[in-house]
Amino acid sequence: MDPLPDIKPQGAFSALLADQDLTHLELVLRRSLACDLGGPLLPPSYWRERLASIMRQSHLSHTQIQTVHRLYLHIDAFEAAGRARDEELRREREQAAAAARAQSA
Repeated sequence: MDPLPDIKPQGAFSALLADQDLTHLELVLRRSLACDLGGPLLPPSYWRERLASIMRQSHLSHTQIQTVHRLYLHIDAFEAAGRARDEELRREREQAAAAARAQSA
């Protein structure tokens, strides 16, 4: 038997905690992924786990679920943009290597 049952706060207190967490995440998640310092401050996997934790710990309202969904979409967009940048860099390197081979031939 689990000595600490999985009890979620309910009612107004739960809504307040979730609102505070989500407001904080909206601010810091976007700033962290902005890449102003050459890369994200924390990886997308960290933010996904934080959102999952909020979902597990609280009974969320429809509006709060929409906020979580919007933040997941922001993470998805960040990862897709990163994959596109990586693919573009790979293509540029391949083209440069092909040009170098053509010049040396």
